[in-house]
Amino acid sequence: MDIYVARQPIFNKHMRLYGYELLYRRSSNNFYEGEDHNAATADLVHNAFLVMGFQKLTDGTKGFINFTQDLLESEMPRILPKDGVVIEILEHVSADETVVSACRKLKSDGYTLALDDFIFDRQDHDYTPLIELADIVKIEFPLTDKHKQRKLLDQYKGKKLFLAERVETREEFMEAVQMGYDLFQGYFFCKPLMMKSREIGTLNVHLLRIMEELQKENPDFFLISETIQRDLGLSFKLLKIANSIYFGGRQTIKCLRSAVLRLGILEMKRWISIMLLREFENPENSELIKLCLLRGKLLALIALETSEADNATDFFLAGILSSIDVILTEDMEKILYSLPLSDNVKDALLGRDNTVRYCLDCVLKYERFEFEETSEALAAMNISMERFMDLYWESLAWLKTTNG
Repeated sequence: MDIYVARQPIFNKHMRLYGYELLYRRSSNNFYEGEDHNAATADLVHNAFLVMGFQKLTDGTKGFINFTQDLLESEMPRILPKDGVVIEILEHVSADETVVSACRKLKSDGYTLALDDFIFDRQDHDYTPLIELADIVKIEFPLTDKHKQRKLLDQYKGKKLFLAERVETREEFMEAVQMGYDLFQGYFFCKPLMMKSREIGTLNVHLLRIMEELQKENPDFFLISETIQRDLGLSFKLLKIANSIYFGGRQTIKCLRSAVLRLGILEMKRWISIMLLREFENPENSELIKLCLLRGKLLALIALETSEADNATDFFLAGILSSIDVILTEDMEKILYSLPLSDNVKDALLGRDNTVRYCLDCVLKYERFEFEETSEALAAMNISMERFMDLYWESLAWLKTTNG
């Protein structure tokens, strides 16, 4: 059976990663089908903990998982590790005696409880007991009356963490911060930052020179190693990579030229581009950079699955640079003018129709939870959704190797 899982980051007001909401669908349709709410959560729990690796999915942070009325009443959340999950109580759950009792047990055992899509002025059971038990209250920020939001935040100030959902712009993020929200979820981190852009001229000149040399038909490895040697930090990183479990042989590499030769042209291109991207990392964009790296690896793996294996590096570069305009708050065309990239990559990043762009759009659809469209795009490349998910997990594991 195909497994469809996606994650959306949740930040605190300092743009530090707090956790991920894990989303599941039983098919490529991006909605719950029929009466599958219970089965969807049960399958997500099974796959996240027994198949994919929960720590890999959440990067060691919190994993927010939705629970229905039936699953709460059956006390299913108690099988999960209390330090790793946030139990999201869906908005349709009724605050009856059984549910309140189950949530009270979870709270006494140390679990974190969150109310999902908080509904104001409920007409069913009194929701107060669940509000009192909850640690986090999630509110659809742009869709809910702001006066009611402020009243609730004031009432429970200092007692609950309030999470603003569907925050799509920087303006909404700043408004939610000013209102007193603690956590934030939405696509705003993919939007341009409202700050002075960093000059493209500040790009690490050594990295640019190496990238330019690597684009040549016959790169000069001596020149590359000499350039690396001028940058102590770069030298350390390249030696560390060359001696990692992915490239290391029996003999430890201590010479930069040997390290360059061990890595080879294709891997040098990839790691130099990663370092270039990391030059601009800060708390505001760290999750976006992580997402770009994940895109790059996933696109490279897709290329290997198709007839584009020889161009896998182009796919990789297109992925990791796919949001460089947002990261630098600069026009994409202007940025690409300064970078030594193939026309194939540049065309894809400028939105021009080619195979690389097609695959990039496919990955972007998946990130937006458009599973049906993703499945159709993959089918055109003779890749099943199940195989795509295998590649996604492999990319997540690789992402860990890019730190430091």
